[in-house]
Amino acid sequence: MKSRNLVLAAAGLGLALTGLTPVMASAQTTGEVSAQAVHRKSAACASPSGQKINISWGDGNVTTTVYYNNHCNQARAIELEFVRENGERFNKCFVAPAKKKSSKEIDNSNPNKVSILSRSTCP
Repeated sequence: MKSRNLVLAAAGLGLALTGLTPVMASAQTTGEVSAQAVHRKSAACASPSGQKINISWGDGNVTTTVYYNNHCNQARAIELEFVRENGERFNKCFVAPAKKKSSKEIDNSNPNKVSILSRSTCP
């Protein structure tokens, strides 16, 4: 640990001598959403009472992977809305089986909207 601090101090001193400021590796909040942001959503089950289906997804560059954990006794449809560059909207949908935990990869990235439908079929 001491040798690492010494190396970092020497690097900082070298940058200071050249008039450059060192780049710090710190997490700063800028208000911008990162390209890999993780989103979460849940919805109540019809049965059993008090249980939920939970989903999460990230903003991928090429695909979107939706992770689900369905605690419900019924399957639930999950619908993703995407927007093309020309403004045209289109949907992709899949069904999360009852009492299952898994994931589904969708061939599009950055969904505009993600919904957990109350029915067990896609529209």
